[in-house]
Amino acid sequence: MDSLTLKDLLEKPFKSFTLEEQLEIVRRGRFTNLTEMSHTDKGKRRTFWSSWYQKVKWLTGDVTTKKLFCWNCILFPTPTMNKTWSKVGFDDLRNLSQATRKHEESREHVYATIKLRLLAKKTEKKIDPVDNLEKNVEVKRNREYLERLIDISSTLGRLEMPFRGENEEGLYADLVYLLKKYDDIVRTQLEQCHTFHGLSPTIQVDLVQSIEQVLLQKITDEVSASSFLSVMVDEVSSNSETKHMSISIRYVKNGEPVERFVKLFGVGHTTKAEEIAAILDKELERFNYKDKMVSQSYDGKVVKATDLYSLQQAVKRNQHSHCQAQLVHYYAHDFCMLLAQALNSVQECKLFFSVILVFCKFFQSSDLHPDKKRFDSIPSCIATLKAQYDQVLRLLQYFTTDELYKNRGTLIADAVNLINHLQNFRFMVFVAMFDKYFSLVNDFAEEVKGIVFNAQACRKLVNTLTDNLKVYQKRTEFDSFIPDASITRPTSLAVVDSLFTLNVHVLDSLIHEVWGRFLDIELGDFFGLVGVDKFEDLENGTAKPDMSLFLSIRDNYPKFFDTAKLKIELQLLYTDPTIGGFGEHDIKQVRDLLKFIHYNDLKEHIPELYKLLELVVTIPSVGEPLEGRCCVLNRIDAYRNSERKEEPLSGLAMLTIEKDLLVEMGRSEKWYGQVIDQFAKLPSTSSIELMYKDDGRPTQEIKVEWIAQPDLEIKTEPDYEVL
Repeated sequence: MDSLTLKDLLEKPFKSFTLEEQLEIVRRGRFTNLTEMSHTDKGKRRTFWSSWYQKVKWLTGDVTTKKLFCWNCILFPTPTMNKTWSKVGFDDLRNLSQATRKHEESREHVYATIKLRLLAKKTEKKIDPVDNLEKNVEVKRNREYLERLIDISSTLGRLEMPFRGENEEGLYADLVYLLKKYDDIVRTQLEQCHTFHGLSPTIQVDLVQSIEQVLLQKITDEVSASSFLSVMVDEVSSNSETKHMSISIRYVKNGEPVERFVKLFGVGHTTKAEEIAAILDKELERFNYKDKMVSQSYDGKVVKATDLYSLQQAVKRNQHSHCQAQLVHYYAHDFCMLLAQALNSVQECKLFFSVILVFCKFFQSSDLHPDKKRFDSIPSCIATLKAQYDQVLRLLQYFTTDELYKNRGTLIADAVNLINHLQNFRFMVFVAMFDKYFSLVNDFAEEVKGIVFNAQACRKLVNTLTDNLKVYQKRTEFDSFIPDASITRPTSLAVVDSLFTLNVHVLDSLIHEVWGRFLDIELGDFFGLVGVDKFEDLENGTAKPDMSLFLSIRDNYPKFFDTAKLKIELQLLYTDPTIGGFGEHDIKQVRDLLKFIHYNDLKEHIPELYKLLELVVTIPSVGEPLEGRCCVLNRIDAYRNSERKEEPLSGLAMLTIEKDLLVEMGRSEKWYGQVIDQFAKLPSTSSIELMYKDDGRPTQEIKVEWIAQPDLEIKTEPDYEVL
């Protein structure tokens, strides 16, 4: 019975099972493990959400056929029954809402429901107080044992340690057996309980997922208390078949910005913008993003540069009209690296950057260069090759000829390969090109930091950058790269012509990417109302709010603000800066001002001003950066570099990346209960009693909850027209 699947019940009639087997099947309840199901109808992608299982209590799904069925009718079919729900399966997601309502009203469905209700009554056993007491003693012991396993899982995840080895042995089992020596609860469970030890890979995975779900619920609760939300999406790792993306969010908690990791998900290398948007829609639904999300940010690898606009527009279409997430440059993204990632869509650039990464790895992995920072990124490596060409070439040649390295064959081979690239004309033209382009981009990135709260000034800088890049689409300017590259060997005019044509294409892509990244910059005009460049004038009492900037608030965020009240509250701040802490506290950033208002309980007195500050701080711009572990991208990078390969990828990532939240939650009295209650819902826990009986505490959830209704009311929900 442990391996019974829905497919088995479709092939073998329920009535052919023994009564004991039937009761066990009913006790276990319907199958709800089909969570990935979608199809395209008239060009529109429709997705099945697992929330349908809560809305339609008889719904079940087969993971093999990717079809939906009626659990009641599978168990108790009748000759006149429509076999769509009992045998064939349903997959018309467009009409799912209408079809479920129609099926619930059928005589055959009502009959099957009554029959299942009567059979389910036989699974309810009368338990006398003595049996109840004994059962609760067992439950208490089981939950205490689970607490140990939760601590082990949390610790291994937090410390980025592997749970298992190649032969299914590892630190997890070792720590359990170590506790056995000193802990009576663990010793008793391992020696006297023959049904549950909690050492199997499945249990380990389920524990990690249960912890992940509790952490996610905590994050969800925090987001629900905030007014706004921003999302950041990055590629974490890739291989030949799948690349993994991370979803992170930023919001305000207790007057301070917080960045949290949410999910890792795998996609194909050719995944389109609409598919990424559908994934984001599913994963962010729990955060009410359609009403709260005000910005979206992506690194250069999430989609091709040409698809970035399509992606952000697809996300906006999924939102409500009053809340449109503007595309912003996430402060933690190195702008040069972001552009390099985006240019990987150009095959020649992809090959060039892959060689640059070989240079980085060569000099980073040994003591071969005194200044490793010169090779810690693609832009810095290119700048080093351009500025110190002779020194790098001599160093590589030294490795190939010196007696000290004669027995290091791999190093010599790598050095020879890099020398060949340095002596390649096309390669050195690319070095000269990107040294210049990244230099222009770096200058832009530094300048924009100081005026991030001035949208018009930012737009001028963007225009200046693109104009400067366009200059090198002229042949005369491009030819300036040739003398530097010609130090390698002479080349033909035809080769130079082909490189110029390629350069024009590269610059088109680069300029397109720059424009795309700052497409929505004017939507941030309201930043100027509280920009840090006004802080000094605020303290001096000479600053005045620019009322023309209210148009940005009125036009883009009409639901969120009472602009009349906001004007009054801003005028109060500008008239008497002490209400924002100026003069008494070191107010250097907008979040300092927000924190002061929050901790002095002024929020309810100036709610619109507080909301404006919260909006500015929620957007992860270069004007409001977080540093160290507060920056979620730094935590994600640390996880990525840990090279841990275990599954479940997203669950372990959550434990590692959000280790500070994990420690905080672990101090709560409710922590163990929340994780155990989540764990108890999983199929793998059927062999262990975890829920108390009849003493005021929650009883074990009956998995056929839909038959516990006193009548057979036909529900009109769910009413989803867009799935």
